[in-house]
Amino acid sequence: MKFFTLIIISFLFSTTFVNANINDSLTPNITYFVASNNVRVRAFPDQSGRILGELALNDQVQIISPATIYNDKFIQINIVSTHEKIDFAEKYFIGKDFLAETEMDYKEFKGQYFIVVNVASETLRLYQRVCPDNSCPNKMIMQTEVVVGEDIDHAKDEKGKGRSLLGSYRVTGWAKFYQDPEGHYPAWYRDGYPPVPQPDAIWSEWFAKKNMPLGTDGKHEGKMRGAFGWYTAFVTPKPFGQWTHGTLGWGSDKDKFIKRVKKLLINVVSDPRSSGCTRNNNEAIAFIRNMIDVGTPIIKIYAREQILDPGLKNYPPELKFWNYALTKNKSHAIDRDEVLSHLKIPLRDLNAWWEAKRNGSGLILSPEDPLNQILEIGTYQLDTMPEAIEYTRGKINIGRKIGRKGNVYGIKPEDMHGNFYVDAGILSDYAHPTKKLEVGGFPDEITPPWMRIENIKF
Repeated sequence: MKFFTLIIISFLFSTTFVNANINDSLTPNITYFVASNNVRVRAFPDQSGRILGELALNDQVQIISPATIYNDKFIQINIVSTHEKIDFAEKYFIGKDFLAETEMDYKEFKGQYFIVVNVASETLRLYQRVCPDNSCPNKMIMQTEVVVGEDIDHAKDEKGKGRSLLGSYRVTGWAKFYQDPEGHYPAWYRDGYPPVPQPDAIWSEWFAKKNMPLGTDGKHEGKMRGAFGWYTAFVTPKPFGQWTHGTLGWGSDKDKFIKRVKKLLINVVSDPRSSGCTRNNNEAIAFIRNMIDVGTPIIKIYAREQILDPGLKNYPPELKFWNYALTKNKSHAIDRDEVLSHLKIPLRDLNAWWEAKRNGSGLILSPEDPLNQILEIGTYQLDTMPEAIEYTRGKINIGRKIGRKGNVYGIKPEDMHGNFYVDAGILSDYAHPTKKLEVGGFPDEITPPWMRIENIKF
């Protein structure tokens, strides 16, 4: 937790920047909650003001002078509580419309779908709640291999760095082509940025300076291009900056860059996992984005995996596919049929253009042609057959990081509590292994009621 006390210094703004209004709904010395994710904090009350960092949903602030609104938009604040990195400045300003009097937690969820990330096995699964009264097993819609946080101890004031936190969270928003405030990881796509490496490009191309945007000094800046991939899901409460997002690469690269992180050589020379986030391949995160929205639970556990019904009678062998079309526009859907409808493009035109592009055609479209919006089209094959990843003791550090061993952080058997039945999306006798791992999310909820085996009627 960080507490910033503003040093109030007399500073004269020109009339170009000050536009004082009376706003009766805002009160000094009252704590307000930030009502959105990625709310930019500026050192100066103008769009061109230096960005000091970004506040997250439910961060807490106080208002210095409610009667003074700068440029009809900005208000000066004191930052009371945030887990985000904010540069020190004499004054802090945010948009006045990003404040709320009450915290938003979305805890009461009545929707159909929820997500479980078993950090132990590095697997994300999307489930459907079949019984609204929580009395029957859930249905797994898809599962996908992910990358979790690196197995490294960090300083106590850097909570959220290193290992992935466990807990019960809710999705508070989505960002397409997200970029961190410092610009260390430039967006996968942004107008004016260099093109990303081509499909099938090698790992190192995504770190090459030529693929990074230019900074104010005219030099290419950034550590890794497209690290957050196509979509990023933000969660609450107390996520400590750990999001669920995509990764580098194209849809056609499938899970190549997820599996690469778990190969022997790269783990010998470094720890290539995330800084705590859950990293998905881009097709998987796009499908998840298409299925869920704000309020959806994301439950992060560390558990042994089992199959409740060995016959898997609820999972007949069948192939399921989803067609997508990725566009440049951040507000566009990703489902192919929805994109075609929005852009008013016939399917035959889209297929013909994409075939020509894949074959290296130098076809030039008019600037007004909606096909210019398309970055990639493809088909994602869902993994719909539940598979339990075997738990291993993980005595050798390097061994448990190679592939998927069901115990990526090497938790001892005596510290593991309960089982996760992956075909039913339920837990029995589960408790977080907190001797080594930390927990965020709702402090009074390990998992929602529809994940507890005692509620199921067999």
